This record gives sequence, structure tokens and C-alpha cells, in this order.
Amino acid sequence: MAILVPALSPPAARAQTTPSGVSAEAIRDAVRGQLKTEDIGHGFETLGVFGGTPDASAARYSSNDITLHGYKLPITHSFRDKDDTDSVAPYLEVTLGYETAWQQTALGADTGAPDVVKENYKSYSALGGFGLDIPIGGSTSVRPVALGGYTRIRGSGEFAGPNADLLRESTGGILTSMRIDSFLAGGGVEVLHERTLPDGLRLHLMGRFSEFADIPSRVSDPSLKSTGSFGFATVNAQLDGPLGHLFADDLRWIAFSRGNILIGSQQDFLGFDKFLEVGGGLEVMTPHMGYGVEGVTLRGSAIIGNGVRGWTIGLGLAF
Repeated sequence: MAILVPALSPPAARAQTTPSGVSAEAIRDAVRGQLKTEDIGHGFETLGVFGGTPDASAARYSSNDITLHGYKLPITHSFRDKDDTDSVAPYLEVTLGYETAWQQTALGADTGAPDVVKENYKSYSALGGFGLDIPIGGSTSVRPVALGGYTRIRGSGEFAGPNADLLRESTGGILTSMRIDSFLAGGGVEVLHERTLPDGLRLHLMGRFSEFADIPSRVSDPSLKSTGSFGFATVNAQLDGPLGHLFADDLRWIAFSRGNILIGSQQDFLGFDKFLEVGGGLEVMTPHMGYGVEGVTLRGSAIIGNGVRGWTIGLGLAF
């Protein structure tokens, strides 16, 4: 997202030194050209894809370039009976996501009177998947999934400084009142392995790769219209064990670690493309809730990666 800085800095600097000689349209054309060259419209879709991947319920990511808050509601369900280790069954998943991102950047600082832009972005996403739960042996299953969804991204920029009015006028629909609506289409494959260990321990291993194509349906400026693809890979290991009882329900502890990688030409658009989560939590086994719900989980983790730090917290249902 910091790629917008070089797009704005040259025109802004010219406007500061010779404001009467630079028009808003000239600045706008320069910014448009830079955005097309850097394929920024495709980069913005990273927010939507990031919000549509099944993950923690709430998270905060902080890098040198951006601060990102994410809120997700992931729902997954296999129609295969838990005791059935041989039958192929339908599999469904739905993820609703909301992301907010912001950063503040100084423009033309070498002039001694820099302008400042505060960029704020919001992303709304809904992604659904349908596939098959295919058992391989008694402990492993493979889930190929077809994915489809929709994202809506909104952006705004607040300028301060000697050229604030000129910059605001020249970036309408790009930084101020920015909008991108897109369809998402793609697929993924997930491999699960679950094993019961001595002393009531359970081991869960999961690997998943998803690939999406974003197809813009509406943009606030032609320079933001771009069709591209994204990949997202994750590997998760979880160990849980008995911790006594909570009233009449079994209580279990959870320890987990998860690695995540964004893949594609704009994989570092958010200021990071790889990160690791390490955390733990609790699970209350409540089969009496009905509707196929077998437990409620509460978990949290720390996030570390190449230039990113943060945390996650999640409340989920186990089916």
C-alpha cells in the first residue's frame, strides 16, 4: 500500500515548488499512470482476498507500511458422519470478512514543508465454497473446493499541508472516495490429518492452498481496474488434551502453530507476505447444543513475520 507514495511524491513536490505551474489534471494523469504501471488496483484486491480466507475471528497486523485490523466469521461443515471413515461426503464453507487498514505518509519532505496524507481503507468480503470431503485411510482426508464470492473496497485520503487542496482535487476517486467492487472465483484443496494419541491427546494437521481470480465489476477510476490472481497457502498443526470439566462438559486445552504465505504479483502489497501464528486456547465439549455442534473454542495467538507483528483472537464452533 506504500506504493502510492512514489505515485504522489513527484507531482506533490512539483506543486510545492511551483504551485501555479501544475494543474490538478496534470497531477491526476501522473498518478493514474503510476497506478496502472504498478497495477495498484490488483493490489487493493489483496485486502478482499485476505478477508475472505478462513482464519481467526479477529486479528491485528502491524508492519512498517500499514496497520490492519481484520474480523472474520468462518463457518465450515462436512456432511460426513464422524464415525464414517470410508464415504465421500459434501463439504461447505462460508467466510464473511471485514478489514480496516490505515497509514500516514509525508509527501515531498525534502522541500521543508511536506504535505501529509492519511489513507484509510475498508474491505467487505463474502466467500463461499462447495466441495467434497474424501477420506484417505482412517485418519486423513482431502477436500477439493470450488470458491466464489464478492468483495467491496472503500478508500479515503485526508490531506494536510500547503498543497492539500490541490492534492485532494487531483486524487478524487483514487485516494478520496475510492471504490472497487469485484467478483472472486477460484478453488482450493485442503488436506487434513487427525490422530488420537495416548493420554487423551489429539493431533490435528492441516495444509491448504487456495487460488483466486478477481474480476472488477465497478471501480471509481479506470486506473484501478485490473484483473489478476492471488494465492494463499497455510499449514497448521494443533495439539489438544484433557483439562478436566466445566460444569458437566469436558474441558480441553489447545496449542497450535500456523504458517501463512500470500502468493502473487502483489503479495507484499500489505507490507508483508509471510507470517507465523503461535498460540493456544480452550475448548468446551458441548454435544447437547444440537445442530451438529460438538464444542465451543476460544483461542488466541501472537503473529510474527517478515516485517509484521500482531495478534489474533477467535471464538468458534466445533462440528
